[in-house]
Amino acid sequence: MKHAYAVLLALCMMFIMHGTDKAAYAYTITDVDGNVYKTVAINGQVWMAQNLNVSHYRNGDPIRHAVTPAEWADAARKREGAWCYYRNRSGDGVVYGKLYNWYAVNDPRGLAPKGWKIPSDKDWESLALNFGGKLFAAANLKAASFWQSSDRPVTGRTGFCALPGGYRRNDGRFFYKGMNGLFWTSSMFVKGYAWFRNMSCRNAFLFRNDTCMENGLSVRCVKES
Repeated sequence: MKHAYAVLLALCMMFIMHGTDKAAYAYTITDVDGNVYKTVAINGQVWMAQNLNVSHYRNGDPIRHAVTPAEWADAARKREGAWCYYRNRSGDGVVYGKLYNWYAVNDPRGLAPKGWKIPSDKDWESLALNFGGKLFAAANLKAASFWQSSDRPVTGRTGFCALPGGYRRNDGRFFYKGMNGLFWTSSMFVKGYAWFRNMSCRNAFLFRNDTCMENGLSVRCVKES
């Protein structure tokens, strides 16, 4: 049953990706685990069009898989990079990728594929400016499906296909899948906190906020210039 669910999600994802502006897609890239990602060119930037799903750093070292709340908290105490699937359902990873704490994002061994990087706060700001700024950008960046009913229409026209993957709080609990997509930046705010971007099913805003580095968020990568 789990396998059938994963296959259905993958087929849905293919439909979404091909149902948007095909001309926007650039090429595919492959991470160290062999996962293949579509990419999309947006006004001089090239972004992944899917959430990161890698379980090893660029040098081949494994990223800690923290399943239980105790394991998640232990990784945080040690400031150790960690990942999980939403509610530990591996089938969801086919579409939504993995959730990572910021220690994985910031690890010097590299979370992004070679030639790519975790986007900085400035990279996300530049992306938003292409679509009228933070008040309107999410309507253009969201995937055309998987989001719960929205107060504003989702165009899905850019091919960025942002997904509402939810997040894992530092206490190990999961929230907001289907409602919110939360994406790390590589930029620190203050000690223990880093900037992220948040899209909600309720509006077209691309929120900028800071959150605890121990939380688990989705990751999109951008090509190094």
